[in-house]
Amino acid sequence: MRYKEMAASKGKPFPFKHAWAILQTFDKWKLRDQETAPKKSPMLRMDDSEDEEKERNLGKPEGTKKGKQRVKMEGEASSLREKMEQMMKAREELTRKTLETKILITEKKKEVKLAQVEAKREEAKRKVDLEERMIKVKEAKDYKEDIAERKRIFRGASSTFRGGGDGGVDDSNGGA
Repeated sequence: MRYKEMAASKGKPFPFKHAWAILQTFDKWKLRDQETAPKKSPMLRMDDSEDEEKERNLGKPEGTKKGKQRVKMEGEASSLREKMEQMMKAREELTRKTLETKILITEKKKEVKLAQVEAKREEAKRKVDLEERMIKVKEAKDYKEDIAERKRIFRGASSTFRGGGDGGVDDSNGGA
């Protein structure tokens, strides 16, 4: 195709013949010649989708601006992916620490409960020991009272035998 027949030329000759001699060998400019000129309209077509644009630009090499934009978007996506991974790791770490804390709290509660049970057991044992000592003291007191009563009875009985004279045995050696 010749430089005069380009779609955007509007019937005018291309003023940069020296540039066209170089540019016409590149794919971008070869494909441009095959495209139809865009129709001018007062309003832009709003129903053009990205798919149509991709189809139209399928064989064209990527321009510098689009290349930079693609690299930037890939970098942002990569950065977002890394941030998401960091957030997920941080969340997992937080969840792990929370679970560890809950386990520790549960273990501490068990220890406190066991300590309370042990304290109650010790208190009950002390009460039983105290009651046993009280019983022994009471038994010892009752035993002492019983012995004192027996001694009193025995003294009373022995005083009757010794000189009370009501027919009892005489302990003295006076009649032999």
